[in-house]
Amino acid sequence: MNIFKTFETFLKEPLSILKNNFIQIVSIQTGNIFEHKPSIDVSLMKDRAQINVINNEKVFNLLSLVTQRAEKKRLQKQEEKEHESA
Repeated sequence: MNIFKTFETFLKEPLSILKNNFIQIVSIQTGNIFEHKPSIDVSLMKDRAQINVINNEKVFNLLSLVTQRAEKKRLQKQEEKEHESA
């Protein structure tokens, strides 16, 4: 399974928490990795979602990259629509 494609598909879903709200991805690195195993925690609030990635820099980078790609595609589509209407 390609995790990039999975997350891109997830971002395409018509979920209001993803489409209409702010998504923040946070990386947390703790000093003692034996005490705090790698994990992912998602907090959904009224106007935003926060994804906390603990002790897993690779997953943080992956989520950040895919989110940046999705935002870039969204902006390109928005610019195309503006050019068409002008």
